[in-house]
Amino acid sequence: MSTARPDSRPSRTRSRPRSRISLEGVTEVALALADREGLEAVSLTAVAEALGVGPSALYTHVDGLEGLRYTVAVAATHGLTETVRDAAVGVAGDEAVYSLGTAYRGFAHEHPGQYASTLLPPRSSDDELARASRGLLDVIARVFRLSGLDEEASRSAATATRSALHGFLALEFAAGPGRDHDRHFRDLLTVLVRGIAA
Repeated sequence: MSTARPDSRPSRTRSRPRSRISLEGVTEVALALADREGLEAVSLTAVAEALGVGPSALYTHVDGLEGLRYTVAVAATHGLTETVRDAAVGVAGDEAVYSLGTAYRGFAHEHPGQYASTLLPPRSSDDELARASRGLLDVIARVFRLSGLDEEASRSAATATRSALHGFLALEFAAGPGRDHDRHFRDLLTVLVRGIAA
């Protein structure tokens, strides 16, 4: 009667598969974290934990914490631009200003962390964030060009409009809920429309 001999081959230890991450995945998690907990909560540790990797794994895609938040700012600025552009499609004249203004404010309320990141300074006058910010102004300026303003006047109106919108939002967020913000915002847009027309 033969006795089966134990397998003498060395056992192979199964290694745990490493999580694969991409820049898109990192950005998506960081954007969600910014909106949920605020831009200041966006950290390498928090994003890495959400992705199931160590913080060092993120350095393949972003240049540290500053690079991570910079990536958020670029993506958020593109998102805001798309929101404003979509709102202005098929609308002309004064209503286009009301529409883009409402969309701009809506994005800030729906994505507060992302909106905060759009105000981060670019690294240079022609880096990705600077170009994204100019793209946003281009979209707003186009609304005024379609209303009859020339290139220079449209650009000036777009800069004034974005400044006014941000100023209102800063005061609104500081004041908190419980005030008649909607009516005051409509009044602001009316002042903008009349002032630019004049």
